[in-house]
Amino acid sequence: METRHDSVVDYGAEEVANALPGKHCVYSSLRTSLRRYGVNMAESELFMLCGSMCAEYGGDLKRFGPEKYPEQLQEMAASGGPVIRVEPWVAGVSDETDLLRVLTSGYGTMLHTSSTALTYHDVYVKNYPRGHVIELCGLDLQERTAQVNDSFLLDSSGHAMTYVGSARLDDLMQGIIEYAWLVEQPTPLSPSEMHAACAHHIRQYLTGHEAIWRGVPTSNESENQTGKAVTGKQVKRGDEGYRAFVGDFRLLTDMEDQDFRTYCHEIYYNLRLGSALHLTDYTADYCLLHQATLGPQTQHVIELAQGLYADWHKLNLHIYKTGLQLRKHRMPEITERALHLIERQRHMLEELMILAEQAAE
Repeated sequence: METRHDSVVDYGAEEVANALPGKHCVYSSLRTSLRRYGVNMAESELFMLCGSMCAEYGGDLKRFGPEKYPEQLQEMAASGGPVIRVEPWVAGVSDETDLLRVLTSGYGTMLHTSSTALTYHDVYVKNYPRGHVIELCGLDLQERTAQVNDSFLLDSSGHAMTYVGSARLDDLMQGIIEYAWLVEQPTPLSPSEMHAACAHHIRQYLTGHEAIWRGVPTSNESENQTGKAVTGKQVKRGDEGYRAFVGDFRLLTDMEDQDFRTYCHEIYYNLRLGSALHLTDYTADYCLLHQATLGPQTQHVIELAQGLYADWHKLNLHIYKTGLQLRKHRMPEITERALHLIERQRHMLEELMILAEQAAE
């Protein structure tokens, strides 16, 4: 890594980023960042450590998925994984010197940004803005450029690619939500430590709990604000969250056509990225990776996960087409199918939890 007063460039970024594209921006950026410090962890392991299987639902059908980015990283550290500090990007206060400071700390840096700020590819500029995580590998303040590694660039056809190259710094800073960095040299976890964390988060998924969204007024606080809507939301997690989310599909049948189409698209997006499809896919990957320590019964869990992935994929496409075709009468059947998949998902995770607990002993 070369450092000047106005720039820092990591020439090893190209070599590390030559890995295959990831399956999700959060876990693939973590994977590549850790890899450059000698810790090889699979995305599926990082998904488990972050407790990301415990998707949250607070009553808004457009919002369903894992905890917010900082909370996922906190869960990972609490589970024995790498310790990562997260700072919010404050408009008018934060600037490029903050990024330069953490880059020169010697450990990996990640940016949680709005996709509209990622002007190095048209797919981000032209589509609906979403949160996205990339790795920051270098800065040149004189040229106003940043060197980035985007290990989950999903093009318009749904094909995942890796982008390693420059980004316009001023564009990037317009969209940064948070920046995060490793605060110490990461160390690998043993298989038993990984399995203990996995079992812990599965138990969280199975039992669930309710909480209040951080920074959102409670119902009591909102009631005291005359003329303002009640915005406090009880959040259900894991199995309870999935059931509450799917249970609210009934609300779609009374929507106006354009709203119905929009909500079906958002449900499709949320099931595809971060919740059901990633949960089942990463579960299969985790079991394949740790089959030797989890034991011969792991093959059955792999088959359950792969079957569930295929069935969630079919149902999700059905939801997407239902929205396009405005077939509101399909929602009761879609709800029933989804609840059946949730029950199968619970059974799959119960089986994995038993194997993980035994392997952790």
